[in-house]
Amino acid sequence: MADRKREAGSRYPKLTTLREGRKNVHGWNGEESLVRRADGTHDFEWMFIGENGGSVARPGNLDVTMHTKVMADRIGAAPASSLSDEEAIALWDRLLDGLKFRVAVPGAPAEAVAIQ
Repeated sequence: MADRKREAGSRYPKLTTLREGRKNVHGWNGEESLVRRADGTHDFEWMFIGENGGSVARPGNLDVTMHTKVMADRIGAAPASSLSDEEAIALWDRLLDGLKFRVAVPGAPAEAVAIQ
């Protein structure tokens, strides 16, 4: 992301970074970017990139996103976000923590399984 900011310079959208960096979610070592746009929209993303031809427990790619200020299925269309920054981050953390397999999957760590 830093490279994209540098390349775009002043054309890069004005964003407030709430949290950014590496984040481990149940053994998947990914990276997250939590930003608030100038219009108040929260734009959160976490991504894990595995190996090509990965397994069910270690897929080739996992991408999770969350946006606020959504109306009529359009991001940023609502007049205001219904969540503060702190509330949006708390919801995001709960959502990522809930990213689990329902039942045991070969190769998945125990903490990634919802029903033991």
